Amino acid sequence: MGTVNFSLQSFYDSTSELVGFKSGILLSDLTMNKILLEKYNNEDFLIQNDVRKHVRIKSGDIQEMIKYLRIRIGNLPPSDLSIDYGLIRPYLMSEDGMINYSKLSNYARSLRDVGQLTKAALYKRIKQKNEHLTDDVINAFVITILAELDDEIYYPPNSRRQMDQVMLDKLFDEEIKPSSDGAFLDQKFLDYLAVNGHEIEGIHWRNFERFIAEYFKRKNYHIVLGPGTNDGGVDIRAFNPDNLKDPLILIQCKRHSTNNQVDINTVKAFHADLAYEDVPHGLIATTGYIASGGKKVVEARNYNISFAENEKVKQWSTAMWQFS
Repeated sequence: MGTVNFSLQSFYDSTSELVGFKSGILLSDLTMNKILLEKYNNEDFLIQNDVRKHVRIKSGDIQEMIKYLRIRIGNLPPSDLSIDYGLIRPYLMSEDGMINYSKLSNYARSLRDVGQLTKAALYKRIKQKNEHLTDDVINAFVITILAELDDEIYYPPNSRRQMDQVMLDKLFDEEIKPSSDGAFLDQKFLDYLAVNGHEIEGIHWRNFERFIAEYFKRKNYHIVLGPGTNDGGVDIRAFNPDNLKDPLILIQCKRHSTNNQVDINTVKAFHADLAYEDVPHGLIATTGYIASGGKKVVEARNYNISFAENEKVKQWSTAMWQFS
């Protein structure tokens, strides 16, 4: 296994570029150092973190570090491929089997090089060349080959590198408008929050509104996201797709720290908004919690308001993870 000798800054730059290509999220040097120290806390070069110094790292270790970074930002599941490897193992015990696997892997790489690698394309090829295999075994070949290629340190031609890579820090510092049509928050950030739910309270308040809007869109509501300011206390309106005139739910979003509360006056004012617009249901979604007085007034006066507090909001992030 080869060893690479380069400056720590070069390591950070190349690693961020590759993680960005794979996930769409660019990581700062500080963020990469913090995440890698979780697992590689005996590595002096990470502890000292002097970007000017040269380091020697085994290429296999670099590959594992990149994989760990991707897992920690939600871009990869911490998956166990033992079942899939178990299914294909009998076919790899012979020389012919290994040659066949190598040819299939090289074919997959050729598709990747021209930007045409998909599960369907690889499945079709394996099926054509191995008609005797069952569907379960073919699927196992597809999964293991794709995982093998995904782990490789591979930089595509510049013309096909992702153009929508965004620094992770922006999720916390400014509003991020999605790159995909019809979305309120890009999947890459939903994936990050699914794995790092404790950080939801720190994201930009407008991105929190987008996060909540995305969740209800995926619940098959037609969503209208408010302007963010001067919205009269209503951040999101959720409609039945068959009736875009009368909203079913008004949603107020409160991005607070975990220990901060939504007070009783906020709850009362929100009920007034519901009554004024004659909407059947209201929801206050918060990364903090609802004050006991607010919950009591809803129960005592039978307000048509429900609450989604910190833990429930975290569960919503997990539900939107691409690997859930």
